[in-house]
Amino acid sequence: MRSRYTAFVERDRAYLVRTWHPSTRPSDLAVEVQPDWRGLRIVATEQGRVDDGEGMVEFVATALAGSDVLTLHERSRFVREDGQWLYVAGQNLESGQGPAARDGKIGRNDPCPCGSGRKLKKCCDR
Repeated sequence: MRSRYTAFVERDRAYLVRTWHPSTRPSDLAVEVQPDWRGLRIVATEQGRVDDGEGMVEFVATALAGSDVLTLHERSRFVREDGQWLYVAGQNLESGQGPAARDGKIGRNDPCPCGSGRKLKKCCDR
């Protein structure tokens, strides 16, 4: 899961395609229009160990799009085929709490959505 998040951050289309199950992989993956991903928090996992054939990861990822904060809260399902974990599908869950969830905007003095604990203006504000 973390490696796929990093691939989204780096807009690594080849890695995302390689780790997406062919049965659910989109024909065109427009990574160049992805938001500016800023943080990932793993909430829960089920299975996904060395001997498992399936796994689930629940996560919350945050991104900035201008002054808007986007929050993706998802339960992702993975399967292992030929020793490789592949993303199958995700179920969107309710967004998190805080300024971003209230109005979709975040001020420079609000906590940074990356989870650093610092104010946006001292962290990810560009």
